Amino acid sequence: MIKVVDDFLDKKYFKEIQDTMLGGSFPWFYNPYITDDEDKKNKYYFIHNFYDSKLYVNSNYFNLLIKFFNQIGSKSIIRVKGNLYLSKGKKEIHRFHKDFSYKHKGCLLYINDNNGLTYFNKEEVRPKANRVVFFDPSKDHASSLPTDDNRRININVNYF
Repeated sequence: MIKVVDDFLDKKYFKEIQDTMLGGSFPWFYNPYITDDEDKKNKYYFIHNFYDSKLYVNSNYFNLLIKFFNQIGSKSIIRVKGNLYLSKGKKEIHRFHKDFSYKHKGCLLYINDNNGLTYFNKEEVRPKANRVVFFDPSKDHASSLPTDDNRRININVNYF
């Protein structure tokens, strides 16, 4: 079961997040596979780890998202990462995966409009700026590449 909410954040606050992540000085880091290291060749993307409790990562940009965390009702953060998928000019759906095997909550905040859908078994969500989708990340889901924009950017939050 997923829940989609448009215009989730206050416009001014969302624009601050969007301008930061779309800006030329926001740090993105190459990741050689999208779901796991069994991905086929040329399935890469860029990430920004805002926070990862397992890797002890805490980005200088973490505080930018505090109001967002409060709005989704998070009590404890497991992982927060920005995802940047670059268009390859053709449709590409990634492998279905689970973020973590144990029960927890998940939320995607889409930063830009594009047609790189997110798949949740029989449901799919089209990225739209300031749209969030709440879902169970211990269930299968998949991302895809956009064909109508150069990039697909979102923030993925795993939390309790």
